[in-house]
Amino acid sequence: MLRSIARDVLPRRRISHTSHRTLTLLSYQHHTHILLRPTLIHTRFLSTPHPSSDPNHSEKPSDIPPSALQQRKQKVGLRPGPVKPPPSRSTPSTLSAHHVPKTASSPSHKLLPTSDTPPPLNEVKETAKRDIEEAEAHGILTPAPPNANWFQRTLHKAIQLAKFYFRGVKLIFVRRGEIASIRARIKAGGSPLTRSEFRFIQTQKDDVNKVIPFIIIALLLEEVIPIIAIYAPSFLPSTCILPSQQARIQEKKYQKAVGFAIKHSPLFSELRSKESPENYLPIDAIRHNNAPTVICGLLGLSTLGFDALRIHRIRRRLDFLAEDDRLLLQDKPDLSEKELTEALEERGLVGLSLSPKAKEAKLKWWLNSVQTSDPSSTSARRLALMVRNSAE
Repeated sequence: MLRSIARDVLPRRRISHTSHRTLTLLSYQHHTHILLRPTLIHTRFLSTPHPSSDPNHSEKPSDIPPSALQQRKQKVGLRPGPVKPPPSRSTPSTLSAHHVPKTASSPSHKLLPTSDTPPPLNEVKETAKRDIEEAEAHGILTPAPPNANWFQRTLHKAIQLAKFYFRGVKLIFVRRGEIASIRARIKAGGSPLTRSEFRFIQTQKDDVNKVIPFIIIALLLEEVIPIIAIYAPSFLPSTCILPSQQARIQEKKYQKAVGFAIKHSPLFSELRSKESPENYLPIDAIRHNNAPTVICGLLGLSTLGFDALRIHRIRRRLDFLAEDDRLLLQDKPDLSEKELTEALEERGLVGLSLSPKAKEAKLKWWLNSVQTSDPSSTSARRLALMVRNSAE
């Protein structure tokens, strides 16, 4: 029995010994294959590619992963940053002295979609709040103390606005004495009226007509005046408007004028054909086909009311421009870029991407045209120039 067990154990030891040597050999071959394989793989990856025969072929960065034999770098946790909006693209455009472009892009004026729908109330409140904050940042209004609560801040803003409006109303009455001295000088045979004095007197007239309704609103509902500056800025005197409000009012007028010039270009071409004589457009020629509304919009005037009221506004603007043109030719002032822009917009000569020299050329074109016109038809000549500028 012991012999039998010994015979059985001996073959198993041989088999076990044989298997161990076989596995050792296989393992050696396997490790040898693994050590040799990366070299072959990277030799394949680093081989020079054949040049492409396609002329449009462009070399692209390789998507091959880094070699396993290279030193591994420490991983860096990347977190996505905020998505930035793509930069707006604008196409610069140049204008002649009497041309209005049909596209809208300008570094100084960004044309926005025009709409008669008033902005929502919550947006108006936020805009009014920003106007007050900007006035506080520029020292026009005194900011509230840092440790003030909501009630104290609200009360402080109301007091500061009341002081600002009081000073504005007071300035209107103070300027009456200055205007009286200017008129007394002219009446006594002193130096003639200058353009700045003429515009100063016209601004004072407009403010005097607005001051009484403004005082009533300020006494009853002072807190709604910043909202009125957004919905109906024409009701406020010039001395009671914050700088940011004034800039927004001017920008809105500009957008309105450019929108009317682009949208109603066919109407301006039709009005140009009604010149009688040539280069003169009488007021009666605009009494139809929505023309009074369009011209009021081009001049930055209010379009509310009926046609007779709109034509009355146009007549007043033409009379104002006649005197302003005379004083420009008389004084020959050195206007700043802001004054040039204001002068062109008052004449309905709206344009985009104009350099200061181009603005000077356009205003010179206007002055030369009205200087050589018939003195008895100055309004018809200026109206024709507006229409011609918007039709071309």
